[in-house]
Amino acid sequence: MVDVNRRTIAGPLEGLTFVVDERGPGDGGPPLVWLHSELGDFAGPPLTDELAGRLRTLVAHLPGWGVATGVEHFDQLEHLATAYWWLFDELGLDAVHLAGLGIGATLAAEIAIQQPDRVPSLVLAGPFGLFREDDPGGDLFALVPRDVMPLLYADPAGPVASAHFPPAADAYERGLQTVRRVEVLAPASRFLFPIPDTGIGRRLYRLGDRPVELFWGAKDGIVPPSLAEDWAAHLPGARTTIVEGAAHMAPYEDPAAFSAVLERATSAAVSAG
Repeated sequence: MVDVNRRTIAGPLEGLTFVVDERGPGDGGPPLVWLHSELGDFAGPPLTDELAGRLRTLVAHLPGWGVATGVEHFDQLEHLATAYWWLFDELGLDAVHLAGLGIGATLAAEIAIQQPDRVPSLVLAGPFGLFREDDPGGDLFALVPRDVMPLLYADPAGPVASAHFPPAADAYERGLQTVRRVEVLAPASRFLFPIPDTGIGRRLYRLGDRPVELFWGAKDGIVPPSLAEDWAAHLPGARTTIVEGAAHMAPYEDPAAFSAVLERATSAAVSAG
C-alpha cells in the first residue's frame, strides 16, 4: 500500500481549489502527474504495485469532479491548462511527466502544448479532442448506464467495472448512482458537449516530433480507436499502443500494459535528458 500525502491549494481565482495527492518516493526527478478521466478519480492512477512503489506520482484532481473546486471559471480546456501551470509553479516543479485518460488526457496535451520544454514525457490514453463524423463514438451524456457501460469496459460485468460502479442493491441506491453520474459528467459537458471536438488539432503542432505515447483500448466505444490514427498524424513522434480486450477504461482494465508504457516513456525521457 502506497502512502498518500494530500495537499489542498487555493488557486488564483475565487473558489478555485486544487487538490493534489502525492504518492511514491521518487528519485528527485520530475514527478508523473496523473489527470483522471471524465468519470472521476478511482482511488489513484492505474499502476502496477511495483511501479507505484517507486514512481513519484501526483494525482491532480480536476476542479469540479469532487474534492477540487472552481470549474465554473473555465469553458475551454486550454484555459484550465494555464491554471495547471500556475499550480506546478506553486509546487516548485520545473518539469512534469504527464499522463491522463479521456478528458484528463486531452488536458494533459493542452498543458504540454503551452510549455512543451517542461514536459519530458506525455502519455495520452483515449484522449478526446479530435472527431470523426463517420466514427463518432457513443454519446456519454445521452446514453443510459446499461448502454454506456459496454462502451467503457470490455467486460461491463467484470471486476474492474463492478469496482468502479458497484451494482445497486435497491432502487434507492440506483437513484443515488444516477445523481452521482450527473454530478460527475456535468463538468465534462462544459468541454465535450455536444461534440467532443475541442479544436486541439490546431494546436498540436506545438509538440512537434516529441515522443508521445498514445494508449487505446481496441473496444473503446466512447473515443473510437480509429482516432489514434488522427492523433498520430498530428504527432510525428508518437508511438501507439492498442490493447486488445479493453475499452475506454483501458488503463484500468490492463494496468500492466499501461504501466509498461508509462515506464518506457519516463525512462526514455530520463535517458534523453
